[in-house]
Amino acid sequence: GGLRIPSSQQMIQWFVSLFRAFLSFLPLFGYQHVGDVDRTVKSFESDFNKSLDTKDDIARRSAYQKTTEVFYNLVTDFYEWGWGQSFHFAPRYENETFHESITRYEHYVASLLGLPMDKKTLEKNNYQVLDVGCGVGGPMRAIAKFFKYRIKITGINITQEHIRRCLKYNAAQGVQNCELVLGDFNKIPRPDNFFDAIYDFEATLHSTDRLTTFKEIYRVLKPGGRYITAQYTLLDAYDPNNASHVDIIRRVDNTNGCYCSGQTTKSTLKFLEDAGFKVISNEDVFDKSNHSDIPFHEVFEGARGGRFTGTKVGMWCTWLFTYVGESLRLLPKGTNEVQTMLMGACTSFKEAGRLKLLTPGMLCVCEKPAAK
Repeated sequence: GGLRIPSSQQMIQWFVSLFRAFLSFLPLFGYQHVGDVDRTVKSFESDFNKSLDTKDDIARRSAYQKTTEVFYNLVTDFYEWGWGQSFHFAPRYENETFHESITRYEHYVASLLGLPMDKKTLEKNNYQVLDVGCGVGGPMRAIAKFFKYRIKITGINITQEHIRRCLKYNAAQGVQNCELVLGDFNKIPRPDNFFDAIYDFEATLHSTDRLTTFKEIYRVLKPGGRYITAQYTLLDAYDPNNASHVDIIRRVDNTNGCYCSGQTTKSTLKFLEDAGFKVISNEDVFDKSNHSDIPFHEVFEGARGGRFTGTKVGMWCTWLFTYVGESLRLLPKGTNEVQTMLMGACTSFKEAGRLKLLTPGMLCVCEKPAAK
């Protein structure tokens, strides 16, 4: 009649049951939208882990639609788990939470769109706004609510899974006057001069030809309309002759599916102007002189960054979670490799941020000149 000690096999079964129960409450990491996670992540890393001076890089750029969709199919669960539904950085004040800064930044961009705010004018004109690379719709929902659903927002995205999730989240929150389009931001399925305003939060970093992208955005924007874009640009401290600097930015590109190498602030502004835009202003929103108390890379440094999952301890906890989940065959094989890739992304961002090589927030306020 003494205390019965469970066998090691029973303890393992209990642990597996507990882990499975935890997963059932977590609507992520199922990867139903990816057929073979392990093969897919290894293929993506092979495609992107190249030097910038190879024929492979040219081939990779020509397949940007596929590589961008594959990247987001792999990382979206992790982004939602560790970051939220708005896949962008945001400038932060001290004593402001991470999510408060995200929403404030989105509202700030909304205020720059050049649209009136009064009820009568908004309802009379039914302004059309384009969200370029809308992701799962975090910024779309924040901006739609900012305008009290009195503008029509169209989100374009190349990833089918993002469209599916965005529709689901919009419906769950009762978001109105928004529509989603599956498509390429280099080929926007709308006529010339269609949108009253356009914005993107770090979406065009996936463009392999920013001039082409900016020209297409210019085409669908009405004369007199504004385009607000948060660009990844290289800063003055970046030295293209410094092998370490080049390697850091190469790793930023490789682990984020983007094309920052060679994209200086000067070249980005020139592309915008060559596309036809008048650049009204540009600012690095993460520069302390522009009232950002916390550098963008701090989110990967420690508690001050506001996201435990972004810290070294938090990342290793997620790594262990995915490793155990894979070992128990409760998570698809390859999930742990995706986390390993993203840990590399965090490291490259920290290095770029500490050396002030890169900003993910060169916020440009652009205008399409009014018709004469």
